[in-house]
Amino acid sequence: MKTTHLLLSIPLALLVVSGCTSDELQEKPQTNEKGEYAVRFSGNMDMTLTKANTTDVATGVKATISAYTKDATVTSTDAIVSKGYTVGSTVGTFEGDASYVMYLPKGDYDFYAVSTNSATAAPVFTSGVSAVLANGVDYIWATSANFNVSTNTDKVVTLAFQRKAVKIIINVESGDGVELTAWKATAATDNDNATITPPDPSTTVKMNLADGVITSATTLTAAVNMTTTAVVNKKATASYIMLPLGSGQNPTVTLNVKVKIGGRDEADKQYTATLTAPASTSSAFTSGNQYTYTATLKANKIEFTGATVANWSEQTGGALTPTEP
Repeated sequence: MKTTHLLLSIPLALLVVSGCTSDELQEKPQTNEKGEYAVRFSGNMDMTLTKANTTDVATGVKATISAYTKDATVTSTDAIVSKGYTVGSTVGTFEGDASYVMYLPKGDYDFYAVSTNSATAAPVFTSGVSAVLANGVDYIWATSANFNVSTNTDKVVTLAFQRKAVKIIINVESGDGVELTAWKATAATDNDNATITPPDPSTTVKMNLADGVITSATTLTAAVNMTTTAVVNKKATASYIMLPLGSGQNPTVTLNVKVKIGGRDEADKQYTATLTAPASTSSAFTSGNQYTYTATLKANKIEFTGATVANWSEQTGGALTPTEP
């Protein structure tokens, strides 16, 4: 019995001598065999436009996250590492694809992240410049500068994403004597309720990794469908995410609706208008902005009675004087 008692006491004595509690052991930063630190990532977006402060990036959203030495020029310096990540079951928490974990040696780093805000992979970058981009994609970008992996307690890099494409919103309303009753299309396969002639990506419309800005297109391309909401209380909305567009280029919007004019029977009606960017934004549809138009249906035209421009993420700017289409 005495022998058994002594053997059981040895582990307890070792713990007392070491002075380490189980909590202290758990708080020790995760490192690999080289002594490099494990770095993890969380992501959120400024959502002032939806009257909330921020929202975590949604489950399933993919991003490419790149690490550079502090103050490195991304156009002339290779990333230390650049890997794919996906938000897992916990919103806002990125997990490395194929269970990848980023390890970095002691030092200061700048991180960049790019995403399509969806389950589609981010565009590929070469020397700090992306491949040619596409319309209809909600490109988002984030950076976290001067992050020291050895002194930061939790080793979690917070990425505050900003939207970098352009969003167009058209609020369609009934006018005097004209009642909007429905969109023309009745099936998803015939969804040409609203169309827009978006920017032509050509070979030059790309994103710069350093600041996330997307180069403006210089011409327009063929019409594509916009996203529409159901007609409620004689109102509806058409919206589209597009690439930035240079000054002097004005997309054409076509609305195919059902209306009652003067109380007569419902009839199909097509309205066409040209969108003009406000002069206060250099007459261009600029990367990161949201442009909202109010379009009132008249018997033979659309009358634009108001327009606003705001940073898509930060809700800046104010009322504008629209150009009559």
